[in-house]
Amino acid sequence: MSPELLRAMALKMGTNSLKTVKVKDAPTFNEFVVDRVKLQQLGKALFWDQQVGSDGQSCASCHFHAGADNRSKNQINPGFRNSLFASGDTVFGKTLRKQLTPNYQLTLDDFPFYKLQDANNRNSLVLSDTNDVVSSQGTFNANFQGLGVSANDIGIPVANVFWDSVANAMVRNVEPRNTPTVINAVLNHRNFWDGRGRHEFNGVTPLGSLDPEKIVKVAGLNSIVFVQTLILNSSGASQAVGPPLNSLEMSFRGRTFPILGRKLLNRTPLVAQNVAFNDSVLGGSLTTGKGLTKKYVDFVRSAFDPSWWNAPAGWVVDVADRANPKLVQTSYGVTPTATQFTVMEYNFGLFMGLAINEYEKLLIANDSRFDQFMDGDNAILNAQEQQGLRVFLGSGKCINCHGGAEMTNASVRRVQGFEVLERMIMGNDRVAVYDNGFYNIGVRPTREDMGIGATIGSKNLPLSNSRGFQKCVNDAMTASPSLLLAQANDNCGVPRILARPAEAAKLLAKAGIQAGNSPSVLKLLNQANGFINSVPPDLVQGSCRLAKNPALPCPLSPYGGMQLDGALDVLVKLSADPGVLASAASLLPDPVRPGIAPNLLAPPLGRNERVAVDGAFKTPTTRNVELTAPYFHNGGTATLAQIVDFYNRGGDFSLQNQDNLDPDIQPLGLSGNDKADLVAFLLALTDERVRYNKAPFDHPSLNFPNGGSAASYNPAYSFGAGYPIAIMDDRVTLPAAGALGAVRLGTPNTPYANFPDPLTPPSLSR
Repeated sequence: MSPELLRAMALKMGTNSLKTVKVKDAPTFNEFVVDRVKLQQLGKALFWDQQVGSDGQSCASCHFHAGADNRSKNQINPGFRNSLFASGDTVFGKTLRKQLTPNYQLTLDDFPFYKLQDANNRNSLVLSDTNDVVSSQGTFNANFQGLGVSANDIGIPVANVFWDSVANAMVRNVEPRNTPTVINAVLNHRNFWDGRGRHEFNGVTPLGSLDPEKIVKVAGLNSIVFVQTLILNSSGASQAVGPPLNSLEMSFRGRTFPILGRKLLNRTPLVAQNVAFNDSVLGGSLTTGKGLTKKYVDFVRSAFDPSWWNAPAGWVVDVADRANPKLVQTSYGVTPTATQFTVMEYNFGLFMGLAINEYEKLLIANDSRFDQFMDGDNAILNAQEQQGLRVFLGSGKCINCHGGAEMTNASVRRVQGFEVLERMIMGNDRVAVYDNGFYNIGVRPTREDMGIGATIGSKNLPLSNSRGFQKCVNDAMTASPSLLLAQANDNCGVPRILARPAEAAKLLAKAGIQAGNSPSVLKLLNQANGFINSVPPDLVQGSCRLAKNPALPCPLSPYGGMQLDGALDVLVKLSADPGVLASAASLLPDPVRPGIAPNLLAPPLGRNERVAVDGAFKTPTTRNVELTAPYFHNGGTATLAQIVDFYNRGGDFSLQNQDNLDPDIQPLGLSGNDKADLVAFLLALTDERVRYNKAPFDHPSLNFPNGGSAASYNPAYSFGAGYPIAIMDDRVTLPAAGALGAVRLGTPNTPYANFPDPLTPPSLSR
């Protein structure tokens, strides 16, 4: 196949250069922001600043390597998300190589965590299996007591499972899921593996409309009010406000955004970190080489509309009752109490979320060799890489989940209109509805981590859109028994679901076999498939041959003007399996509101129909995948070859997970050459600017933890008088990189190489 035909094939399947994708602002962006450049500067400073954490953690501490984390020591969580245990799994497992422990140094021999005798056969002998997770180390485990004089907060340490038993010392907590990259993350409709970083930002938490929170708005010269807001196209903002208060990631337990605002607003950003003079966002006169020349309060005032921070004199927010904050006007000159915060302090989560979201809009990796190929450079991909692209689009079935220029079906462009929810045949041949872009692929048994199938927040609401909408429909019809299903769907704003007549035909073919292969059924199925597979396809007439539909122009009987029976109608008369027929009908156009071809619409979401979202996780982008190991939500796979083996054998827990399994997870039968070609193509998805820290992927310096080698009583962590505790905390410094790039992450024989090579400091010669 010529490069031109291959490019045309990719375009036809919806894949293109990422340069064709525009990052969208929130529709209400201008209600909050008055200076985009200042907002970007604020966002980059907050993302990299170690002062944000309780004990030196920044957002970048887990996202410093291609937007992800390549550390391999003290990176194991025993399985806190495991729902098979009342409080999660707290016991470390073991690999084929060794027993896993806190502060463990991983090697390539530990992977994959689910190791088979034959990597191509999911039924072969299991050599080792652990439900532990490779993730990122965060804070020391402590309860927040107050702000310290230094950058670190004061906390009381609390011993937990992250304890080095040999040294009898505490090591840092490790999060319960692998760290995804933040590069291209603003293109996702929802963020985090379980989608809790919602598309709509509420200004305080990741949960958007699932957790309505109040922020403060200045409504007039002497008036401030609490308001609720949902800022669309802002999943990056929703994601950004999660880690700063999370007790495993960046914060001692119990800290709030008003407290964090009080800590940071009058401080100099990045005060102990180097900033390159040619930094693409923070360079020039904004830095002296160490920290910035303005305080955080200056950036907030410059970036945001005054209605979100410029409160009339004396007005504060009292949070003595955290669940019921109050607006209080104090007398002039009276010092606020410990529970009273300025409006700017109280709204700090709003500022941080929108600022980091804006910074991450710059982190778009759209210049890989694949992008250059799609831009028209026929020679940029070699023959093997082009063959790998063919496998990606074809026999490898990668494109089915890693679609679009973003190479993920979880993107903003994919999850909209008729593609928010999907109804299709799942891995057990039963029809179900699920959230587009989130799939159960059999990495681990479903109940080890329910993913988007879990509930969350103070109201215990479903993370899944499918279940959330279904709950609303149920509640509406219970409250109003006369309400029709379609009306309840409309009232709840349930997106319409596309019909899938080709899949309905498959189910009806199975029902036909069970009913004795009636010639009339076979004839109708053949006619239907002919229409569906024609060029262009005729989905209306194909659907009519599957089932008559009063809302479509289906063929009429010459004898009475009635529509002719379709295959389903004939099978009803033959007493075929009613369950199979009902499933097929749910995939066919709605008999009342069928839509218009090619977007024929299926029946409304049923109040009791099956939803298959348990154990499903967001599809990550394959862009820069070379640099973002380990892989999957559990981090249990270390190399691209192991990833390809996983898909080629049809997953690891497909049979156990079949109720929720994506139907494309099945043995692929790829040859050794196919697999090598696919890996070669995946390597061509690396944007070299990311590899070499060139703008916009340059950064300030960062001193981050990397496990521990010796126990010490380090007073720097301010664990409070009377609470001495031995800790282990080795540190590595990532030098600042300017717009032209610096430390070469992920290249052979250089510092900070790819996972799981132990991190080493850069030599002076480099």
